[in-house]
Amino acid sequence: MDNKPILIVEDDLGISESLQEYFESKGYPVFLAKHGQAALDLLEMSSTPKLGLIFLDLMMPVMDGFTFLSELLGKHPIIFAHTPIFIMSARADTQKLQIKTTGLVKKPFELEELAKIAARYCGTSARPVN
Repeated sequence: MDNKPILIVEDDLGISESLQEYFESKGYPVFLAKHGQAALDLLEMSSTPKLGLIFLDLMMPVMDGFTFLSELLGKHPIIFAHTPIFIMSARADTQKLQIKTTGLVKKPFELEELAKIAARYCGTSARPVN
């Protein structure tokens, strides 16, 4: 069984490309979106495989992470319900999130922390989230 894909929604090109390179070297398919609207557009495509995990930045142009979560819940409730979502943020006010996510990764983060999350939710032995 193959690793499940990871969607990285991050406007900082250096961060997103570094994460893409890292996860692809570990055998994970990776999709990148530079803001929430681009991520929603990607999810609208029928060729996009079922995601195993979303890493989401909060502060982005066009559509921020807060709005993305709201839109995802409204437009794609099944994806929202069955895909683990981890916020990646340096912001201290993430407790203001009105929509529950799976977890929070504080920036700056260690790659090993993200690797453990990916192994848990996207690895070949990963179990579905209930």
